[in-house]
Amino acid sequence: MTSASFSFQRGYILGPRSDAFWFLVLPFMAVAAALLAQRHLPALGLVVVIFAVTVPHQGVTWLRLYGSPAEFRRWRGRLVAGPLLFIPAAFLLLKFAPISLILLVALWDHQHSIMQQYGFGRIYDFKAATGGPATPRFDFYLHWTLFVNLLLTSPVFTIYWVRMLHLWHLPVSSGAIETVHLVSWTVTGLYGLAYLGHVVGCLRRGTPLNPTKYLFLLASYFLWYFTAFATTSLLVWSIAHRIMHGGQYLVMVFAYNRNNVARSGGDSSLLRYLGAPGPLHVAAFLLLCVGYAGVFWQLSSLRSLPVDFDLLSASLISSFALLHYYFDSFIWKVRKPELQRVL
Repeated sequence: MTSASFSFQRGYILGPRSDAFWFLVLPFMAVAAALLAQRHLPALGLVVVIFAVTVPHQGVTWLRLYGSPAEFRRWRGRLVAGPLLFIPAAFLLLKFAPISLILLVALWDHQHSIMQQYGFGRIYDFKAATGGPATPRFDFYLHWTLFVNLLLTSPVFTIYWVRMLHLWHLPVSSGAIETVHLVSWTVTGLYGLAYLGHVVGCLRRGTPLNPTKYLFLLASYFLWYFTAFATTSLLVWSIAHRIMHGGQYLVMVFAYNRNNVARSGGDSSLLRYLGAPGPLHVAAFLLLCVGYAGVFWQLSSLRSLPVDFDLLSASLISSFALLHYYFDSFIWKVRKPELQRVL
């Protein structure tokens, strides 16, 4: 059996101190901020987080893709077809099937959240050269098992799926709800044992593991489970989740562009300026995020205009979220050599 000193290898997405803050400490800070917002600014707190974090984290996706000639050439077909597909689709769904649009955005948002944390885990293993051939698959199913269990069993989300079933004329009894909870926790527990067996098997074979990845997973799921079970407040869950998800995404895009500029020189004047070292360039990146949030705020204010403009602005807002989920589904694949070169 390989000694423990050879079984663990540390690797970082940004660096030891930056990772400690953005990926390990931030989830706990987000929980504290959400609890304070619930107590003092329940509605305003969510609005502030949406426009300060969530909206900019979508905006930097457009910056990375449409601001880079190389990225645009790489994904040209999808970057052109995406808006042509999702903007009209959101408009039509909002007009004729608004509940379907709400469900689509909500479910895709959950899937997007799962895949972001899974992707960060893949980067941790890539940077440290850790994990075995089966580790990506075990990690993938761990995320899905834990998050689906959260949606099925937590008080915050149980209320909503039970209410939705009633709206669909599929009422469920309290006994049926308890059965769903029991089955979900049983499946989660069994898979947790299987995952633990995989980790132990890696250690026994001398396959190195990255402890920072597992601390990151614990911090992420602490946020999601604590806010969904201990607070029973969707507002608290939403604020904490958006701070963690959006904050980590923003810093990841900034680091990606900075690395790209440092290693290849960048391929546009804007990205070279934003990726240059120094606080002035960090401030420029943040100012760009603020400007995008301001434009988005103005777009959302079109709802005060006549009905046609109201429909257009609401559909654009929904389609921007869908486009963000769609683009992220293929631009962050760690197995892609072009991404590995920048990471």
